[in-house]
Amino acid sequence: MQNLFNDLKAKTHSKHEALEQSPPFALFHNMMGLTANELINEHSHNYLKVLCVMQQFHQHCLLVIDEAVELYPSLQPLVSHFEDNNILTALDDDLACMSASEATFNNKLRDVNSPDFNTALSSAIAAMYVWLGSSMGANIITRRLEKAGTTFPTHYYKTMAQYAKVWPEFKLSVTSLLPQLIERNELTHTNTQDLADAIISDANLWFDYLIAVGKSTTLPSQTLS
Repeated sequence: MQNLFNDLKAKTHSKHEALEQSPPFALFHNMMGLTANELINEHSHNYLKVLCVMQQFHQHCLLVIDEAVELYPSLQPLVSHFEDNNILTALDDDLACMSASEATFNNKLRDVNSPDFNTALSSAIAAMYVWLGSSMGANIITRRLEKAGTTFPTHYYKTMAQYAKVWPEFKLSVTSLLPQLIERNELTHTNTQDLADAIISDANLWFDYLIAVGKSTTLPSQTLS
């Protein structure tokens, strides 16, 4: 498990890149060099889509994490950071702000099937990895939006940025806890490498899920220019 996070970064890199270049997330590349008015006129619908996609992602993550905790109560200390409602509240606040200026927007996401994850545990660890990974770029996105002078609400990204400080503790906890679960025969995986492979596979499935949800919105697609 000592190399898990290095392997996760390396083996999910291509999916991470694909996500950043897919609709609606390409917004954060396309916004560079635009004035505030240009950004608002050309990309307000994409920013709204980002918020909608992330709301669905976080809601689904919490369901998966809750399922894993029911099966493996010893995960509880690990997931305590994800159980408050700060993220969903921040998303609700931002969506309310955006809806006020996008009154005609019909925010509906077509149904996107949940990925066929390997196990409840691997999917939960992978969900937390992608969640916390998103927090690492939240400060950058917030600064870009503020520098551009947009009126886009940033409650979500400012709240996400606070999760970045959890990252070191999360990595230590995962590398310590998972081998213990294997030693206690609590898992279907009988060795750490099999479990690591499952977590990496499920992290890639989470990226696929985000891409699929992003493409499912009813607004026109915005691709990387």
